[in-house]
Amino acid sequence: MGDFLAFIGLLGFFAGLVMLIYNFIKKKVKKTAVIITVVSFFLFITGAAISGPSEKASPPSEPPVTAVGQQESEQIESDEKEIAEDQSSEKTEGASQGLSEKDKPVATTPGATAPASTTTVTGQMKVHFIDVGQGDAILVQTPTQNILIDGGDRGNTVVNYLRNLGVNSLDVVIGTHPHADHIGGLINVMQSIPVKEVIDPGVVHTTKTFEDYLTLIDEKNIIFTEGRAGMSRDLGGGAKMEILHPVSPSSRHLNDASIVVKITFGEVSFMLTGDAEQAAENQIRSRGYDLNSTVLKVGHHGSRTSTITAFLNAVKPEVAVIMSGKNNTYGHPHQETLAKLTEAGVKTYRTDLHGTIVITTDGQTYDINQKQPYQYTPPKVPEPATSSPTPTPTTPTTTPTPAPENKLSVISYTETVPQGGTASITVQGKPNTQYSITVTYKSGPSKASGLETKTSGSDGKVSWTWKVGANTTPGSWPIDINGGGESVRVNFTVQ
Repeated sequence: MGDFLAFIGLLGFFAGLVMLIYNFIKKKVKKTAVIITVVSFFLFITGAAISGPSEKASPPSEPPVTAVGQQESEQIESDEKEIAEDQSSEKTEGASQGLSEKDKPVATTPGATAPASTTTVTGQMKVHFIDVGQGDAILVQTPTQNILIDGGDRGNTVVNYLRNLGVNSLDVVIGTHPHADHIGGLINVMQSIPVKEVIDPGVVHTTKTFEDYLTLIDEKNIIFTEGRAGMSRDLGGGAKMEILHPVSPSSRHLNDASIVVKITFGEVSFMLTGDAEQAAENQIRSRGYDLNSTVLKVGHHGSRTSTITAFLNAVKPEVAVIMSGKNNTYGHPHQETLAKLTEAGVKTYRTDLHGTIVITTDGQTYDINQKQPYQYTPPKVPEPATSSPTPTPTTPTTTPTPAPENKLSVISYTETVPQGGTASITVQGKPNTQYSITVTYKSGPSKASGLETKTSGSDGKVSWTWKVGANTTPGSWPIDINGGGESVRVNFTVQ
């Protein structure tokens, strides 16, 4: 009703105004126009007054406070969802370039525990530590995937092993670092068996083996992923793989650029360390990972440069596997490493003694194909020679004490040195004996200062220190020591 009166009043008001203007132009005075205008104005005011309060008094369909609260709640939920999606995208973007959605690794911040797998552990997982001599090659078989970590040196040892097992494809291949005793055999593998993806630390190495390795990955159109700490993968059947190292690898220290992974299957886990040495082990410890593992693949073939006490204490392994070649020239595994493992109560297995080692687990228990672990016996310290009392002869004579045996051996040496770096070696020989040293590179015997013939001291020890040329060809080169009718040879690596 109020709206109708207001509408009529408004029309009458405008009509009155028109009549007033017309009368003004014609110079006529009529009271009718004035009355219409005034009455219409009051009708408009009355109608507006009636309709206004009625509309304001009508209650809203929903309380305003409730509507606002609902909108805020919906907006917060939307914002949280967008933030979570953005964070997930940022974390996985760098590590998963070139991968399809189902192949993308789940990335986590280094030091944080990777997301627990929601998949129930099913079936068995087998880890094969393949005997390839002086090198590494590890096959991991989960209920649904085959993963190969390193392939030893060039040759078909690993290819033949895989074929004998009926492995006709590999889901993931990991080249822990570019040394030939780790990636050489991967060339043969990729030539013979389909590989979906290669994970590599992404550091450059100037060798023909490394060049052939990269060329083959490109020719075969294999997905190439740079492995970085914080990445993790679901390997199927409840198996999970976490990459613990490296973060920023350098080609100046290839061993410490090694990809280190922890593979977990239920309650049983494997710490696989490549050739990671002390610096890498300390970095891994500093990131706050849960390093506790059932099995430790001992770093760098059991060298004294790896498996520092603090790292061993953090891993707390029940079993250790050392992968090295029989009678290798490096002296691997070193006595210091064997002693540490024995003191820690770790059951140790060695490919140079046991051959290929296979560990099978259902996620609760594990079984090792080699039933008798290696028993370490510390080297005996020779007892000081004692002279037995001799009867007094009729003719004064003296019985000489036999001289102790002095077999020429290497006490310590620089195993790996960068171009332009300094190398050294110390040997134990006979007292006061001349010894010569020859270091042979690709170009021939080195003429570096410090490689002169020397005479051992009264304790039989002699040392040499020399500078490796900045342009020396990278590779493994022999050091020969000769003297006292004996000789010894070791190899060292120039990077």
